[in-house]
Amino acid sequence: METLKRAIIVAAGEGTRLRPVTLTTPKPLVEVNGVRMIDTAIRALKKNGIQEIYIVAGYKKERFYDAYQEDPAVTILENPHYLEGNNITSLYEAREYLPGAFVLEGDLIIENDEILRPEIERSGYCGIYMQAPPEWALKMENGLIKSCVIDGLEEEAYRLMGISMWTEADGRRLAELIRAQIEDVKDWTVYWDELALSLYKEQFALGVRDIRASDILEIDTVEELAAKDPRYAECLQ
Repeated sequence: METLKRAIIVAAGEGTRLRPVTLTTPKPLVEVNGVRMIDTAIRALKKNGIQEIYIVAGYKKERFYDAYQEDPAVTILENPHYLEGNNITSLYEAREYLPGAFVLEGDLIIENDEILRPEIERSGYCGIYMQAPPEWALKMENGLIKSCVIDGLEEEAYRLMGISMWTEADGRRLAELIRAQIEDVKDWTVYWDELALSLYKEQFALGVRDIRASDILEIDTVEELAAKDPRYAECLQ
C-alpha cells in the first residue's frame, strides 16, 4: 500500500465545446452553482491530505495565477505547446511530479471526496462500470486493465473518468516514457494515457478504482452546463 503525496491537474485546453462561456474563462475556472469546477477537485484533494497540487495551464493561463496566487498548496505550471499537440504536452511539463501522484482533468466536478483517497495498492484509473461506454472503455482481466478502446464499446466495460493514480515506481516509468515520446519520438499527437494503456501497457499492471456515476460530473456542452446551473440558459439563445 502506498500513499500518494501530490496531484497534477491538467487544465491547459481551450474548452471549445463550452463556448461562448470559455471565450473569457478557462473551462476549469467556470463556476457551476457558485463553485469553480477545478475547486471541487482541489477541495477534495486537500480534504484527503494532498497539499502539493500542480495545475498545468495554457489557455488564458493568467487567470489561474490570479485565482491561486494566495494558495500555498497550488503551483501553476505552464504548457506553451497546448495548441500544438495533445494532452501529452501538459504531462510533459509536469512529468517530474508524476511519482506518487494523482493526475486529474481540470474540468471534472467531484461530488464525492472519497474517490480521491490517497491510499492505493497499485497504479490505475477511476472508472464507472456501464453498458456500452461511449469512449475510453477499459476491458479487465484478473482485476487488471487488459485493453483500452478510445472510441468506446458496445458491451459492458469500465469507462475511464479522467482520474488516475501512480505509484512512485510507475510514475517514474511513465515520466520517462512521456519524455521519450516528446523528445526522442517527437510525436505530440497521442493522448498521454495511451502510453500506459496501449503503447507500453506491458510495462504496467494497472487496476481500476470503481466509482459511481454520482461521484463525478463531466460537463462538455453549454446545454449540460445550463441544465446544471440555470444562470447559463441565456448562452443557449
